[in-house]
Amino acid sequence: MEEEVKQAYLKYFESYVQRKFEDTLSAFSPDFNMIGTGIDEFSVTYQHSAELFRREFSQAPVPFTYQFKVLKVYPITNNSTYIMGLVDMRFVLPTGEFEYTNNRTTAILRKENGQWKILHGHWSQPAEWQQEGESVPLSAVLKQNRELKSQLLIKQQELEKQNQQLKEMNQSLSKLFSIVSHDLKSPFNAFLGITDLMLMNFEDDFENKEYFQLRLQLLNDLAHNLYDLTENLLNWAKLNSTAIEPKFREVPIDSLIQKQVNTLRPIWQKKRIKLTEEVPNELMVNTDPDMLAVIIRNLLTNAIKFSYPQGEIKIEAIIGSKNIAIKIADNGIGMSAEQLKSLFKDYHSTRGTDNEKGTGIGLVTCKELTKKLRGQLKLTSEPNKGTIVIVELPK
Repeated sequence: MEEEVKQAYLKYFESYVQRKFEDTLSAFSPDFNMIGTGIDEFSVTYQHSAELFRREFSQAPVPFTYQFKVLKVYPITNNSTYIMGLVDMRFVLPTGEFEYTNNRTTAILRKENGQWKILHGHWSQPAEWQQEGESVPLSAVLKQNRELKSQLLIKQQELEKQNQQLKEMNQSLSKLFSIVSHDLKSPFNAFLGITDLMLMNFEDDFENKEYFQLRLQLLNDLAHNLYDLTENLLNWAKLNSTAIEPKFREVPIDSLIQKQVNTLRPIWQKKRIKLTEEVPNELMVNTDPDMLAVIIRNLLTNAIKFSYPQGEIKIEAIIGSKNIAIKIADNGIGMSAEQLKSLFKDYHSTRGTDNEKGTGIGLVTCKELTKKLRGQLKLTSEPNKGTIVIVELPK
């Protein structure tokens, strides 16, 4: 009996799903009565069923999908039984798709002339999906349309944001390429000019050791300038690639700073700068050592560049309650308030106290790398008094 009832009910439901009018109507007893509940209650007799199904099938002619979660049979007598089910359904209308979930359907079936017919039915839909007088819940369509509009608005805002980012990136690239084209050509032209002169006057230059040494020093300075430019360009390119992500690990700050100090030693010793360090031994920080090395090297290079000969640079590591601060202070030429405002807004290069050239992208790179390390870059400066740069990193 239980299996017969289930098969009869599922046959009706399949006809209903496939929008087969005659087969759907034939599943009901002439004494059929249905009660539906949601926001309102409605009653449908057999006489009204044909009109109801015609209207519903015309509004939603496309077959829909369904999945019964529960379907149970509870016999009443030998010829009557109660059936209860929970079902999920997905409708397709001209305005779009929408879903019913956890719909409760119950019915009483009676055996008539050897066939199980639906005598009474009760259909319960979630209240928010149903409004009065709807055979197909158009309120559900309206709700879904509102949701789709909301999603489209979010997508539109995301696209506008991405478009603005692309515009800013294009502007940055245009500015960067103009700087690079100039800064790359200048040292190469000078490099070629010096080597041409040396080749033309090789014998005279070789005999005049001071003159020969001067030209070698110029070539060495140009080589350092080209190296710095290339390194900053590579760092900038990596930074603007989605592939670069920090690899955090515990590293000793003192050895990391000392390595950068030693790397730049020929430059700061040439300007006879007094460089002091106050970094606690074995002080550890959880960071990406390669990224932090780039930051310290760039900041220290700037401090050397804008320090006067025989100036002073001090490097400190300060332990706070929540972070570790790396402080680089110089007593060089400093910057005005106006210069500070535009410092990170554009790529620009200023010559140092010994006419050193820069790339214009070092500080921008430092700021972006510090963000990736979940830190902050702070900078204060006064004209003719010097500059203080602080890199704050979480412990």
